[in-house]
Amino acid sequence: MKDFNANFKIEKELWIQFKQRYSNASARLRELILNDLQADKEIPSIQRDDITNLYKMIFTDSNPVQLVGKVGIGKTSCIKKLIEQDHQHVYIVLDCHNEYDNLPNIQTITTDLQQSSRIIMPKQVSAARGLYPLFHNQILSQLWPSHYVVVVEEAHRYPQIKELLKEARKFVKVIAVCQEPLGDFCPRIRVVV
Repeated sequence: MKDFNANFKIEKELWIQFKQRYSNASARLRELILNDLQADKEIPSIQRDDITNLYKMIFTDSNPVQLVGKVGIGKTSCIKKLIEQDHQHVYIVLDCHNEYDNLPNIQTITTDLQQSSRIIMPKQVSAARGLYPLFHNQILSQLWPSHYVVVVEEAHRYPQIKELLKEARKFVKVIAVCQEPLGDFCPRIRVVV
């Protein structure tokens, strides 16, 4: 079988940094591509109406979770149903599409919340990116009550989200809702029809 060699564009400065860090750049690229392809196969799937098993998968441990799936598949609907059925946790949703209108609005996260709530994020992506670091830093500033769960809708919008997913288990349970996995550093669950 003949190897296939495809060209792709990459910024010159980034390529120089990559080659400096990895002496055998082509081997490292193959490894990264292979890891990415294998990681995608290992993502467990859940039917969008199977809230009981979704709950079990999310709360298996204290690790943050990435809930992924195609646009319109029902990721947000799953989380909304989960919030409705789960009376053990208080959910704080960073809501950027005004989809959680049944939850009361809050301006900041406090340790005395008695019910699930939402923080309305700006619909404009750049404005949401500007506001997100405020909540990001607040989440990573202290240990929150053990029954708190932070849901970050459209998580892929925020450059700092990977840090949150890597560090959050020390502070609070986090569910990042996005189209594609942001990495394999925390559990991922794919929503399917």
